[in-house]
Amino acid sequence: MSKREDIMQAAMNGDAKSVQACLAADGSLAGAYSEDGWTALHLVAYFGHLEAALVLLDHGADPEVRSRNRMENTPLHAAVANRQVAAARLLLERGADVNAVQSGGWTALHEAAMLGDAGMVTLLLERGADRAAQKDDGLTPLDLARENGHDAVIALLPGQADGNG
Repeated sequence: MSKREDIMQAAMNGDAKSVQACLAADGSLAGAYSEDGWTALHLVAYFGHLEAALVLLDHGADPEVRSRNRMENTPLHAAVANRQVAAARLLLERGADVNAVQSGGWTALHEAAMLGDAGMVTLLLERGADRAAQKDDGLTPLDLARENGHDAVIALLPGQADGNG
């Protein structure tokens, strides 16, 4: 396996010691991309591997890095997609933009609202997420929560109530 493959595998497995060893051998791996366009930080965020995330961030991994695939997302989007609240919190503490937009105009709040993840929605709102943000199709986080019947999330998004919720 190549060094790049080694760090990606360690990231997926949450093996912080191996991530550390890879970075000690080649610090540029903190920003390396997998063949499918993800960075190690995207992977640890998605899988919720906090210790490995800390190692990457401490070695200069960018919490704002974009995937090089059709998603064009950030590690925060990856954490939200797999309901990893602690990873999302860490990324936000380390400078991730709560309102970063991925392909299709999706913000992390759109994803959390669609999934019905009230804990994540609460975290994102506390960090200043734009509850009125619109995806490319004009839908807001509240619209997505309504479409999916997520009453707990609907209750968290009263700022754009229009009388239909």
